[in-house]
Amino acid sequence: MPELLSELAVTELPADEASKLVGRLVGQAAAARTDADEFAAVRELARLSPDLDYPDGVIGDAYYAAEWLDCECHADSPERDAAVALETTLRASDPLNIDPGLLSAVTATVA
Repeated sequence: MPELLSELAVTELPADEASKLVGRLVGQAAAARTDADEFAAVRELARLSPDLDYPDGVIGDAYYAAEWLDCECHADSPERDAAVALETTLRASDPLNIDPGLLSAVTATVA
């Protein structure tokens, strides 16, 4: 996450604010891809969690939500509903005013 914040010219933020900012960026990138997985933003944020020591906030929420995405036994569960709500929130968050080249680069990495 520090590398991504550096690319955004954000050098220091409290962890919770940084997590929200990265969540907005990943959500915006997932929304820009017509071929993205239904849970692209949740899955991408969940991948960050282990390297960040499983933080609270949106990245921690995404990690927890991702645990339930590929299990058929949770297809109609509250956990799945929470993952749908989180993905919807991430994709609909207030878009960042960022360089189109950076958005394009991030969009290419979001499955």
